[in-house]
Amino acid sequence: MKKYFYSLPVLFSVILFTSCSDSKTYFTPAIRSRVEANSVQLTKIQYFVDRDIVLKRELDKGETKVISGTVKFENGHYENIITLKKGTPGVCTVVAPNKVSISFEVGDNKYLNFGKTLQGTSTDPYRVLANQWEGDEGIITYEGKTYHIQSGTEASVKIKTKWLTTNQVDSRQMKGRTVSDNGTQ
Repeated sequence: MKKYFYSLPVLFSVILFTSCSDSKTYFTPAIRSRVEANSVQLTKIQYFVDRDIVLKRELDKGETKVISGTVKFENGHYENIITLKKGTPGVCTVVAPNKVSISFEVGDNKYLNFGKTLQGTSTDPYRVLANQWEGDEGIITYEGKTYHIQSGTEASVKIKTKWLTTNQVDSRQMKGRTVSDNGTQ
């Protein structure tokens, strides 16, 4: 009996913790269809990246102005590295067929494209898209500069599951009628 007494508070804590957690789901073409069917604008949803993404570019000689990220001297070259951490929130700035542009920081041209991949199905998550691929490394344009996705090429975005159950409901209660409402008695 004693061992069950100690298990109850633990079980209650687990149930309470999981019921209060804000669950997220991967943003897929099927999820996008459900959200849009509920008349929710994709630009009004909070997105979250599911893993770290590291962008890297080699600086040109004489280039000293770095807008964001860190500068690192490696192998005789200066490199600009921008890191996007897992769980970072972002907003949708552009909606296009089969893709969305998600911005994780304020500023012009500061977004990553996520969308359906060539072999992706309607249940596969929207993944980070590159302009081109060199082996396993994606090449993108960020802040108007060319960057290589050094890690996180399989990164996807998630949304809160609450957007899947959002329904617009127009509700009213009938007041009833009396014989005098007809104009006849």
